[in-house]
Amino acid sequence: MPLLRLGRRRSGLSPRRATLTTRGVVALAVAPVSALAGALLGAEELVLLSIALCLLLGAGLVQCAYRAGRDRDVWRVGVDLAASDVEVGGLLTVRVTVGSSGRGGTAPVWLEAPERGWEPAGATAGRRPLPNPSLAQRVPPLEGGATVSFSSVAPTWNRGVFSLPPLRLWCVDSFGLVARVVASGPRATVTVYPAPIGVDLDEDLLRGETGAEESQSLTSAVRRGHDSLGDFSGIRPYIPGDRLRLLYWPALALHDELMVRDFEDSGSHRVRVVADIRRLIGPAGWESVLATAAGVGLAALDRGSMVELSTTAGERMAIEPGPHGPLALLRAVAHIEIAAPVASKRLRRRAWGAGRARGGRGAGGGRGVRGAWGTEPAERDLPPPAGTQLVVTTEEGARTMAGPFGSAHLVIAP
Repeated sequence: MPLLRLGRRRSGLSPRRATLTTRGVVALAVAPVSALAGALLGAEELVLLSIALCLLLGAGLVQCAYRAGRDRDVWRVGVDLAASDVEVGGLLTVRVTVGSSGRGGTAPVWLEAPERGWEPAGATAGRRPLPNPSLAQRVPPLEGGATVSFSSVAPTWNRGVFSLPPLRLWCVDSFGLVARVVASGPRATVTVYPAPIGVDLDEDLLRGETGAEESQSLTSAVRRGHDSLGDFSGIRPYIPGDRLRLLYWPALALHDELMVRDFEDSGSHRVRVVADIRRLIGPAGWESVLATAAGVGLAALDRGSMVELSTTAGERMAIEPGPHGPLALLRAVAHIEIAAPVASKRLRRRAWGAGRARGGRGAGGGRGVRGAWGTEPAERDLPPPAGTQLVVTTEEGARTMAGPFGSAHLVIAP
């Protein structure tokens, strides 16, 4: 279902003052230079040009203020998203609607281009760009109640969560030198999740194990499975640790063997998946690992198992099976942030010296340098969550997988 969000009128915004457009900034910069050059060279034309630019800027300021006051509480901006979640590389159309109310909008206005406004959600908000006549959408004068729409495409080439800041609608003068905000659209957010990669795994791995969130010993797990009183499934030989009340005494009399009644396990199943996003794997490996982890998680959810997804960076989330489980898993994977390592000059010098001391080839690709800042021992030896069953990694990551991770089933991402 399309998601329609309406922006606020000018009266609902914080007070805004008129600002220069990029064209106005150029005119303001040229005016004093032209005046100075005219005075030095004795060229009256340059002086007259400077005076004309100053007059245009002053007239534009007055005209823009008049138009903004006349069309106050007239303009509205709405954002229509075809969906709020999309797969990497998918097509997501964003439709921006500008409408007028009351007596209609007669002043020429500019709309910020939405395709240039998308930014990663949570990023530090910087200074908004000045109105640019070459990039803005021209909105024609509208009668009362009329609307006009502009279509664009949301960025879906990278995984993550992206936000579209409120699009500003600018009222401008006749020369496009001065602008003033008359309306602002709503903020829109799009979640771009990876295309899940399917992997052939045994049903037992995808079904997971039963029990609480805490890890259990093998003995307690066996007893829990044998003592689960679900649907009756048949008779089986007695195993030490079974409860005596489950003994089937007629079998002892007939076959001279202890037999117990067996029941299907009715407890909830839990699959623990760890995504290997260590630095040594690299950006392409990270995305492949997360896409594979999403595929494994979807397969487990399809079998009614809870998925505990965690990363080697310490993030952890649990997704319950159900109609909303697959989308919740994909959104969780999309929200995983991976910080790329940034080696400072000081760190590079220290690594270069360490590489030379070990007989490496020096800075810029030597084996000793990579060992100094490419991977950290604390990162490689990070203990997995208790009861980890599946670890998704790459071939390079599998070669360096050691410690407690070695006991888990490795899933190699393509």
